[in-house]
Order: sequence, then structure tokens, then C-alpha cells
Amino acid sequence: MRESELKREIGRQEGFTLVELVIVMAVLVVLAAIAIPRYNGVLNESKVKSDGVTAAGIVSAARIQETSSGNPVQGMEGIDEDYFEPGKEPTSGGEFALSGGGNDPYEVKWTPTVGKYSGIEQTLTEGTMFELAGPAAT
Repeated sequence: MRESELKREIGRQEGFTLVELVIVMAVLVVLAAIAIPRYNGVLNESKVKSDGVTAAGIVSAARIQETSSGNPVQGMEGIDEDYFEPGKEPTSGGEFALSGGGNDPYEVKWTPTVGKYSGIEQTLTEGTMFELAGPAAT
């Protein structure tokens, strides 16, 4: 091959072929089809677990307020804004409900509205660790 023919041959080979691009796109679609549902599941689980931490804060605030005032806290609306953020709602949906007090442990319940946790009541009782209730609990 002459030098001029070799330069022309090299000059024609630029970019990717259509087949190569289609194969790469197919691989990306398969990866996305696997990753996105898993990501959503992890995201929903983290929202419910985050609400467990918030529930622990509610229990703590209620007990501290009761200790300071000498009166048990009656429900979420009974917590003074000096002790906890008023109107705090779960990131996983639903509403926090506080019960107990006095000689009984405080308890916070809520029912998430996300993914596989939708409709499954979650509970945190004063003095216990939060355990995720639902299909992913192991």
C-alpha cells in the first residue's frame, strides 16, 4: 500500500458505527432497569428509618418536657415548640401520633405511604430501639 492510500484509509475511519452505539445503549437500558427500582426501594427504606430517628426525638422531647413541667404530654399538639419542632410530619408520609407518659413509656406511631411500607404502621416505644416493620424487616 502506498503512503497516500494509507492516509486516505486512516482518514475514513472516524467515530463509532451505528451497531456499536445501539449495543452500548442497550446495555445502559438494562443497567437502568435494574438500578432504578433498587434505588427507589433503598430511598423509601431510608425515609422510614429517618422517621424512626425523628420519632425518638419526639419521645425524648415529650419526656424532657414532662420532667420540666411535672405534667405528662398529651399527644403531638401537647409538645411545646421549645422542646420540638411544631407540626413535624414523617418524610415517609402519614402523621406522627404520640401516646403514653406519666408512669407509662411514651410511644410514637405513624403509617408511611411510600413503596412497600405503605399502610404498615411503624412504632417507636420509649426505651427501645426502632425496628422497621414490614416486608423488608429481617
